[in-house]
Amino acid sequence: MDISGFTDRGFRRRRTRLARVSQREPAAVPSEPASLEGILVTDKLKSRRRRKPDFRGESIALHDLAKVMASSPDELIDRLLEIALELCSAGTAGLSLLDTTSEGEQVFRWTNLAGALHKHVGRSTPRNFSPCGVTLDRKLPQLFSYPGHRFQYFNGLECPIVEALVMPVYLGDKTPGTIWIVSHDKKVKFDSEDVRIMGRLAEFTSCALRLIRSSETQQTARLAGEKENAVHKRTETALRKTQAGLEIDIVARTAQLQQLSVKLINTQDEERRRLARELHDSAGQYLAGIQMNLGVLLREGSGLAAADKSRVSDSMSLLDRCTSEIRTMAYLLHPPLLDEMGLRSAILMYVEGFAERSGIRVDLEIPDDFGRLSSDMETGVFRVIQQSLANVHRHSGSLVACLRVKTDGESVTIEIQDEGCGIPSGILKGFYSGTRLAGVGIAGMRERIEGMDGQFDIRSSEGGTTIQVRLPFQQAANPPAYRALTPKIPR
Repeated sequence: MDISGFTDRGFRRRRTRLARVSQREPAAVPSEPASLEGILVTDKLKSRRRRKPDFRGESIALHDLAKVMASSPDELIDRLLEIALELCSAGTAGLSLLDTTSEGEQVFRWTNLAGALHKHVGRSTPRNFSPCGVTLDRKLPQLFSYPGHRFQYFNGLECPIVEALVMPVYLGDKTPGTIWIVSHDKKVKFDSEDVRIMGRLAEFTSCALRLIRSSETQQTARLAGEKENAVHKRTETALRKTQAGLEIDIVARTAQLQQLSVKLINTQDEERRRLARELHDSAGQYLAGIQMNLGVLLREGSGLAAADKSRVSDSMSLLDRCTSEIRTMAYLLHPPLLDEMGLRSAILMYVEGFAERSGIRVDLEIPDDFGRLSSDMETGVFRVIQQSLANVHRHSGSLVACLRVKTDGESVTIEIQDEGCGIPSGILKGFYSGTRLAGVGIAGMRERIEGMDGQFDIRSSEGGTTIQVRLPFQQAANPPAYRALTPKIPR
């Protein structure tokens, strides 16, 4: 349906009327404001002859409004007011919405205007002293004749208001404002047909306001959401950068701690080796000298009395026990066979002594042709075996331990298994997550092995605990020259 002809004809008629009105002199204004009853002529709508409805024009107008609503909702109110001018032959049409000023006063704001007074968009009238206020109070369409006679602030307009038809506009349960048309020509009078048309347009206006407000709410929510998302993204980016920096710092600090831990372990090994040597070279030699001197006193012909010989003999027994304990202490600090004969011999001797001291049977599996490893690697493997068997004795309650040492050409694998009570799952889980220390001994073993690029694994249940270590081969060091750390001490 072509609506251009309807719009053009209406525009030409309105332009002609406005030109005719602008040439007339304004009506005389009474010196005193008229009463409301003097300007309110709503009852005349019933007595005036009703013109014939223009259903075709209304259909074209509603079709036009539907297209505007679908394509440009923001322009809907202005187009609706233009249609009101066309269908009712009015001079000006407007929408007034309730507003509150900064001083707290309620006013009607002329938010949209079409026609002769379109330049006055944004103007306001008091809520309680205006045609719009009267209409809202009565909740029905109202017709005013020369409203400027009472509401004299209208008299400053460039076009006199002859009649004003005001319709309430409802939005849900509230009445946000009014839609109105005014005549600037004495020959243009509004009738009940104008009331019907404006009633339909008021309903359309209500729908349009809800649509616009819904669109504005959605747009505001979308903009707020986009702004919030932008803030979240900036915050997330900043947090990721901070996290990345912290992770780098943690990795660096962890590497430093591991290096420090390995250095401390190596320093401890060196200190143990030094202490073992000192015990042998100093205390052990002094004890050997004392033992030789006492041995001379016990020879035949020494001239000692029987009671003195008994005391010397007791001293020799105590000296033997002291020498044996120092020898054991020096061996536990650093077994001499580890440097002299290699890892296999040191393990065999240590396991034998451990079984005698603890009463725990140790099933040992180690190849007969097990060769030499580097000094650090042999020390590391021996310390893991030593600490693991000590833990079996102290904590597991097991009477049996199984020790397997094997090679595959690329690495050495050590497995120590017991049949004890096991490690609680919570402690073991915390050990792997780094939130709990299972024990200084276990932590030390792991640090030592990982410091040599090895793998350390521990599994435990109610049936026992298994420790498995895998170390990649390092080039074997030349075995040190033989040095007896446990010399025979003459009796």
